[in-house]
Amino acid sequence: MRTYINQQLYPGEFLLHKKYAHTEMLLDLVWTHCNIAVDIALLLLDRHEFNKSELRREFVIQAALLSDIGVYACSGYEWMPGEPPSDKPYVQHGVIGAWILQQEGYSPAVIQVAHSHTGVGLTPEDIKLYGLQLPEADYVPRTQLQKLIAYALKFHSKAPKFKSVDDITRTLQKYGQAKVEKFLEWQQEFGTPDLTEIKTKYAPWHQAFEFQIKQIASASAATGPQLNSAGIAK
Repeated sequence: MRTYINQQLYPGEFLLHKKYAHTEMLLDLVWTHCNIAVDIALLLLDRHEFNKSELRREFVIQAALLSDIGVYACSGYEWMPGEPPSDKPYVQHGVIGAWILQQEGYSPAVIQVAHSHTGVGLTPEDIKLYGLQLPEADYVPRTQLQKLIAYALKFHSKAPKFKSVDDITRTLQKYGQAKVEKFLEWQQEFGTPDLTEIKTKYAPWHQAFEFQIKQIASASAATGPQLNSAGIAK
């Protein structure tokens, strides 16, 4: 039986992940990714100077832990053994996550973080321009909490791997200079996290998860799965 990081430290949030996860492997990936986001957000909160008047520590932790709860309902992870197919595209995971959190009775502040954390925010114009399968609405982080969690999440992907500022800006560049500038505004506001300690903390987990991916690839006699920055098979 698997054990998961911080499942006893954050029992309520862990049980919610477990409720919606179909397989242990995806639970391990998404739950650990969200815990890494917590660590990055708290590092920024504790070591960098910015206006923190709107931020409550318990909401920072809970919002980061539950930001990706909608991933379990979306497609893209069928390469994992036992993971069922889904007709819901990955881009909908924020909307679905917000709906789940609303049904589960979480606070509006936490719900809105899930709703708005994709990229550096999506506008109705983005949805039309890129043909995204989303209702044409505003998904842009507005509050300090929404921006902080969206920013922290950029430094780790579900591939899984840590990402540098250069990695992040290179990815955002595909969606226009305005997206890069928005990220750089957040960097100016919140600072650049030194990920050295966090990388060391999670290095054994990354190595173990990479080994699982290689085992799956070997069993399927493939050279993959090759994953994109969201951990979805290309």
